[in-house]
Amino acid sequence: MAANQASDHSQQLVRPLKERQREQREAMILAAAHAVFLAKGYHEASIDEIAGQVGISKGVIYQHFASKEDLVEALIAQQISDFLAMLDRVLQAPSSVCARLEQILAYAYAGLNSQHSGVLLELHHRIGLPNAVIEKRPQLQAQVVQATNRLSSLFDEGKASGELNAQIPTPIMVATFIGLLSLRGYEQLIASNQFSPADLIPHISQIFFRGTVTTSS
Repeated sequence: MAANQASDHSQQLVRPLKERQREQREAMILAAAHAVFLAKGYHEASIDEIAGQVGISKGVIYQHFASKEDLVEALIAQQISDFLAMLDRVLQAPSSVCARLEQILAYAYAGLNSQHSGVLLELHHRIGLPNAVIEKRPQLQAQVVQATNRLSSLFDEGKASGELNAQIPTPIMVATFIGLLSLRGYEQLIASNQFSPADLIPHISQIFFRGTVTTSS
């Protein structure tokens, strides 16, 4: 009896260790895949190269991810989960709605100088992933809806407080703002050293919140 209890206890200790090792290996695979996909694009990237970056066999990757599409799905799901967590923190912040929206912009543009590389499916645009791959993933679509709903609640809060124009439909505000989160339009500005990511935020905020027309005094 005592021997059986000791065996059960040993198995309970071993199982979490194996789970942690599996999670660590998945994280390494995703990090390598992220780098390879961004460097080569979806179509040119190979599982062999990703495996080589991690120092494992291709078969080990397939133990974690059944296909290249599944690997990309995991990357995008991870990005959106991080974005949702950031939105939850922003929604609870005591600052103004405009200040919190600027925080979201700062989060997105920080990706230009890091491995973050964008939010709200930006990754799939950058690597040339076909839209069909996303469209047949209900889980990803559901995550995007969650992000959109959180942004909508923030804009509704601003309209209710009088900080934002209540005459502009919230869906239009949200769609326009999401367009600002795309990094593709600003990469050349950063690459040419004309602006840093931090430099972009006040100018884009000015355009979004106050427009480009000079008001008469």
